[in-house]
Amino acid sequence: MKTLATNDLSDIFRGPDGNIAMVSGSAALRQTCEHVSRTRLTELPYAQSRGIPFFDIALGMAPDAGLYDLYLRRALLTVPGVTGVGAINVSVEGGELHYTAEITTIYGTENASGNL
Repeated sequence: MKTLATNDLSDIFRGPDGNIAMVSGSAALRQTCEHVSRTRLTELPYAQSRGIPFFDIALGMAPDAGLYDLYLRRALLTVPGVTGVGAINVSVEGGELHYTAEITTIYGTENASGNL
């Protein structure tokens, strides 16, 4: 797998050679999983049914961690190269939802994490 590299703010950037930075292999797969985990339902113009319904389950007054776990597993399994999803830990701190996920891929086991 090969994709555009992104920084901590999910922005693409230029590499040392002056071209848009690329990432490949397990790093690309982990980055793609992290991006998929932040994709909102209806956000993708040509794939309106893909994504997680954050406004309904994760960003409301009482985030539902169990329901987010379900949607996150479903979303991660759509990533080419992901063969399974292991333990997912979800916590809500100060109105912010945090997650870590163990992902089995064609490259081995990867860990993805993020907050919303």
